[in-house]
Amino acid sequence: MKKKFLAVALCCTMLATTLVGCGSEKAKDDSKESTKIEMLATKVDKPTEITFWHAMSGVNEEAIQKITDDFMKQNPNVKVKLVNQGGYLDLFDKLMAAAKAKQLPTMTQIYSNRLSWYVSKDLVTDLNPYMNDKETGMTADEKKDIPKIFLDDGIWDGKQYALPLNKSQMVLYYNEGMLKEKGIEVPKTWEEWKKASKELTVDKNNDGDPEVYGTVFANNLSTDIAPWVVQSGGSTMDEKTNELHFNSEPMKEAVGFLDSMFKEKSARFAGDDQNPNVPLQDGRAAMCIASTSALPYIEEGTADGIEINAAPLPGNKNDAQLYYGTNIALFNTASDLEQQAAWEYLHFLTNSKNTAYFAAETGYIPVRTSAKDDPVFKKVLDEKPIKKLSFDSLDKGFQGTRNIGGINALDELGKQIDLVFHGEKNIDQALDDAQKNGTKAMEDARNN
Repeated sequence: MKKKFLAVALCCTMLATTLVGCGSEKAKDDSKESTKIEMLATKVDKPTEITFWHAMSGVNEEAIQKITDDFMKQNPNVKVKLVNQGGYLDLFDKLMAAAKAKQLPTMTQIYSNRLSWYVSKDLVTDLNPYMNDKETGMTADEKKDIPKIFLDDGIWDGKQYALPLNKSQMVLYYNEGMLKEKGIEVPKTWEEWKKASKELTVDKNNDGDPEVYGTVFANNLSTDIAPWVVQSGGSTMDEKTNELHFNSEPMKEAVGFLDSMFKEKSARFAGDDQNPNVPLQDGRAAMCIASTSALPYIEEGTADGIEINAAPLPGNKNDAQLYYGTNIALFNTASDLEQQAAWEYLHFLTNSKNTAYFAAETGYIPVRTSAKDDPVFKKVLDEKPIKKLSFDSLDKGFQGTRNIGGINALDELGKQIDLVFHGEKNIDQALDDAQKNGTKAMEDARNN
């Protein structure tokens, strides 16, 4: 497996799980879908070029390129132009500009909370006709092979507008030696976690600046608060009404718990380390919260003598586990032939064999259940049992909000929670302000 970096740029902007309908009448939808089925170009019988915008880099991009090259060898009529648009935010900004200029690519990598806007503007291809096509579609077994949590992330109003590409799970990484030395079990509850974090913190000269912190969080924790809110029995926002739950009791419980760890100096942000796995790799932290996509970088950058393992996030009222990552969507602004070619490429890119290869080469998890039995990925599972974790937690998994403007609202929430974590505002006032500011931010985004 190729590894090129010592740290991972964790794309942990919490992106949640809210259904946004298209607002069309059912009769109109049925008619449109029926027409689309009749018009499907089920055979790409002449040279066709499609463009795929993405934000993959390093080993991730290399894996995508290899799969793409394999596809083009098998489908000589199709040329796939891969366009790296930089980081995720760069990609999303360029997509928005392209939409307004009516120059969208054939297909793109995208989070569902971003895709919601394009769905609302009727710019996205409904994949159901392609998936159900007798010649180039998916079998019933193939559809069942995609974990429901990932498949549902691409469905709006009964239409499949996206399929999963790269998915990962938020987990608790820990230094096995440090826990063993102090006789501490891997924490499974908030109480156990808080206690372990305090006991594992080392401040030799009691100057308030520990040499070893019990837990390190990503710098964007404040916008990634959802796992702890859900574990407290709540949610960040309503999937149907777009009502924010920023000043709810579950939110207060989650923020209060995390803040208590910062106040007792048993936890800190990654800060200048940029990513929370870095101090863990160096022996300056006992635990950290990070994505499973960080695993290749942890393996590459961990200091000699340190053994790192991972476990699900400790639970509270429930054991909900956050999964995140992007999907692939096709734009209906492309020609029928281009959309057909893009569908065949998407189908190939995410089939069991190729998602197994992609997961083996990267820190992501396969988006097909059967990939566990693929020889390439099975070998990885045998050598690295830590990768089994994401499969074991799927039944407790959830994904982030998909509301149009939800990310804008979460940004406002993050600003206020940061003030709490830095001792500049009390929880009640911060969350009341987050509710007000977040509501306005979401409304402004929806009117864009």
